[in-house]
Amino acid sequence: MRALVIDDHPLVHEIMPAMLRKALGEVGVVTETTLEAGLARAAGSVPPDLVLLDLGLPGYEGLEAVTRFRMEFPQLPLIVLSGTCDRESILGALDAGAVGYIPKTSRPEVMIAAFKLVAAGGTYVPPEALDAIDVAPRRRRAGFELTERQNEVLRLMLKGYSNERISSELAIAPNTVKQHAHAVFMALGVSTRAEAVIAAARLGLTLG
Repeated sequence: MRALVIDDHPLVHEIMPAMLRKALGEVGVVTETTLEAGLARAAGSVPPDLVLLDLGLPGYEGLEAVTRFRMEFPQLPLIVLSGTCDRESILGALDAGAVGYIPKTSRPEVMIAAFKLVAAGGTYVPPEALDAIDVAPRRRRAGFELTERQNEVLRLMLKGYSNERISSELAIAPNTVKQHAHAVFMALGVSTRAEAVIAAARLGLTLG
């Protein structure tokens, strides 16, 4: 397995390789300090299997770096690293297709568990977010039952796949993906993809 860490903080470059190897075993880790260098590395002859991306990269504000990376490499699992754990950043990162959001203040064991979850095909949401973000569980449909196809759509959403990629992966029309996604939202009692990911995490649904 190969991992790419894009962060301008030297301490992150020192810590993350050890964390990744402790969680996933033999992992080849490369680090870059700018988004441009990270994009070039991801486009190389040996692309990474996992990307860790800092929200606070020089020259980028908010989710600009996440959005750009996902536009150029929508197929690569992307975990956001951040010094904050605010609602807007978490929801924005998940909506942009990130499969994890790890505050840099997280304990080592929490980071390791997050890496294991993502490697298994799940989506990591920080515990703080599960309490801080209200996804209106009162509206969740009693029983919470999804069809097999809806489960497949939710599983791929939790992997950060766009509707277009889900359409290609499942060989169904984009409009059909939207219909299944809407049914998933209704079942979870949410209205957005990010809220669906958080609600699924609350319910222990990784579907990896």
